[in-house]
Amino acid sequence: MAVVRTAIFAAIFIAGVAMPAHAELDLRNASVDRLDNGLTLILLEDRRFPVVSVQMLYRIGARDEVSGKTGLAHFLEHMAFRDSENFPDTDLVSRIYAVGGEWHGYTWTDQTTYYSTVPSDDLDLLLRIEVDRMSRLKIAKEDMQAERGAVLAEMHMYENSPTSMLIDAVNYTSFLAHPYRNNTIGWESDIENLQHRDVVAFYKQHYQPANAVLAIVGDFERSDVRKRVKRLFGSIRSKAATPLPHTIEPPQNGVRRVTLHGTAEQRQFMIAYRAPSAASADFASFLVLQEILGAGSGVSFLQNDWGTPVDDESRLAGAAQSMTTWYPPSAQDYVFILGGFAPPGDGEATVEQRIESRIAALRQQAPSDSELKNAIDNVQDALVFDVQTTEDAAHQLAFFDGLNALDTLLSLPERVAAVSAADVQRTAARYLGPDRRSIAWHVPPENTEIVDIASTGRAPAEVSDRPLRDSGGTPVAAPITRRLSGGIPVILQRSDLSSTAQLQIVLPSNQLDGAVADVPILGHSSLTYKLRSPQIAGAILQARDALKSLQQTPAAEKPKSSDPATRMEQTFTGLMQADSRSPDATAVPSLITVVGDIDVEKVLQQLEASFGALRYTNTAAPKAQAFSSETMTLSTGMRVAQAQLGYIAAAPGPGNSRSDAWRLLLYILSHDYEGRLGKKAISDAGLAYYIGSEYRSDGTNAWISLSTGVDANKIAALGNLLHTELERLASEPPTDKEIAEAKNHRLGRLRSAAQSNAELASQLATQWLWYGELLTVDSLGERLAAISRQDILAEIASFSSGKTIVIAE
Repeated sequence: MAVVRTAIFAAIFIAGVAMPAHAELDLRNASVDRLDNGLTLILLEDRRFPVVSVQMLYRIGARDEVSGKTGLAHFLEHMAFRDSENFPDTDLVSRIYAVGGEWHGYTWTDQTTYYSTVPSDDLDLLLRIEVDRMSRLKIAKEDMQAERGAVLAEMHMYENSPTSMLIDAVNYTSFLAHPYRNNTIGWESDIENLQHRDVVAFYKQHYQPANAVLAIVGDFERSDVRKRVKRLFGSIRSKAATPLPHTIEPPQNGVRRVTLHGTAEQRQFMIAYRAPSAASADFASFLVLQEILGAGSGVSFLQNDWGTPVDDESRLAGAAQSMTTWYPPSAQDYVFILGGFAPPGDGEATVEQRIESRIAALRQQAPSDSELKNAIDNVQDALVFDVQTTEDAAHQLAFFDGLNALDTLLSLPERVAAVSAADVQRTAARYLGPDRRSIAWHVPPENTEIVDIASTGRAPAEVSDRPLRDSGGTPVAAPITRRLSGGIPVILQRSDLSSTAQLQIVLPSNQLDGAVADVPILGHSSLTYKLRSPQIAGAILQARDALKSLQQTPAAEKPKSSDPATRMEQTFTGLMQADSRSPDATAVPSLITVVGDIDVEKVLQQLEASFGALRYTNTAAPKAQAFSSETMTLSTGMRVAQAQLGYIAAAPGPGNSRSDAWRLLLYILSHDYEGRLGKKAISDAGLAYYIGSEYRSDGTNAWISLSTGVDANKIAALGNLLHTELERLASEPPTDKEIAEAKNHRLGRLRSAAQSNAELASQLATQWLWYGELLTVDSLGERLAAISRQDILAEIASFSSGKTIVIAE
């Protein structure tokens, strides 16, 4: 299924300090082997967490499709989560859920990739899944129509976003000849006409060892895993690797334009320039150029949601509203995109000229020494934040090897440090000329048209031999809980997986001006600081000063969004009264967490000095008002590509043992693409692409929710299926096997879900504010063991008596 990262992490980022060497997860310690059949195997051991991440990447993407069959690589990716000889009936994914793991996949221009993280004891499961996916997929003809429906549902979800539509349009306008112009998900008419034989032929041609990179990172023995991989994959017959496209995009010698018309009220734009590939000698200097113009966010495709907001001190600050820059690493020359919105009263030509004048200044004069140093420091910091987990590490190793640019990745800090002011000016002049722009606007109704272009073929780069250090890391110690003098609880956990840290001040209100509602506990907000480890003392002082300036603001009704997914979330929030906590809530923290490569005792002293005098009070949420079970139908007031279907029911709070029964029921009903509802709605019927399910709580009250995008002509069918599956919980109660899997999933998630500083902090805060203590695998196991099948059956009637919500045009 396609890339899933959409949430924006609101944080205060502190950058710009040169760092000493640390024992963090070091990608340069990875070993690289080429099996006789062409499979690339990358192994990196790390013992800090009892988890392992596996990334299987194929050097096959939208660039490898032909006219009339666009979307084929992505369609095959969907089919590759279904059946194989040894993993029938969607066991390719359900077996991962069952051990408490997580899995994802995406298709992009240069690659199709599948990645999973599980408790380390289950590594062999992932290897057996990937060998089946490579050589034993069962692509059933009878599954084609259901999967076609799921793919079209995903497409229509993206069509609700002007940003997605602009990216497709500006790329198609920019490239005249090279297949980088292809829309990754495909054109709707092509998807509707893809045949079973097309998918099978594409699979047999491209899913083979010479096109594949297998990266494994985590808690394992390198020699044992190398032998196991050779035993599993070594007998798969090899073929010649699929070459890069031979087409060389002709130079662009004039501005190209396209205008899209839609229902969005603001005028949104994207300006695309051809930009160097990851293997180019200009890659590092372009990263620094991007930072000077706006801001970058490293080189991880997973961490950039179609653009990084420009920094307030950058060259493009204020040139337009909500400006972003986007520079995705690629195998051949691709694009650099500037995006944003026209300020009220500014014409489109005015916005374009303002941006061009800022870029022209950099073409004409090199940046100052201080501007260059600040940009280099920021890029270096972003590269560190690219790798916060074993999954991040596996992704980066496989992704860049798939681009034939692994050596570039591993030497990138040194390459960035060597960039000169003259390099930046030269790079700006080479790539960002005014006649090399392709410009797309999304405006309220009236006229359209499209026009056209760049790339370089390159031989596969061999990875140079590197001496490997001993495998890094000892198991991360358990978190430490303390209370400051005034009673504020503090949780600290040292993890040196990355030379970074996160400080989070959790506040008992989401109505504090200056704080951000970025914590998973309803009705709370926080001050969050992502930083390099030596900066922790300064961040604590900054948080202390920021806390003094926070002010309670009365809850104001937010404008109703015209985006169905956002409107659904607003509706859930209203029903849960999540914006209506006690108006006298103060800015005294409910909790402080510090996670990362820290000196625990020193940080505790610093927290005491800054926050110890504050008097802690436990501000429990008021009891929420009940809502009716009557179906709610809402209109966005304008045409949308896809509607939304939701379900919400009031649940027992986390302190009530019945809440565990509800969470088990939710897993059995639906989790992502699986569960009773997920399997029938997505795999069997193709009514939806993905079903979000969540247990939400403010610490006192709780709710379970389901939400999914659905095409308007399928709302009735999916709504009927939802209620059929809710009723079936009573008529065909959960089996002992389903219950055991649900329990095992929760235990497995506790073992493997949190590795990055942000994930650990979120997990610690949620546990403390929900349960008043931290959970361990043993304590959660005891809780779950106490839940009998009869306990679960007793909750079904209440669980199934919630409210259905439909949001359409």
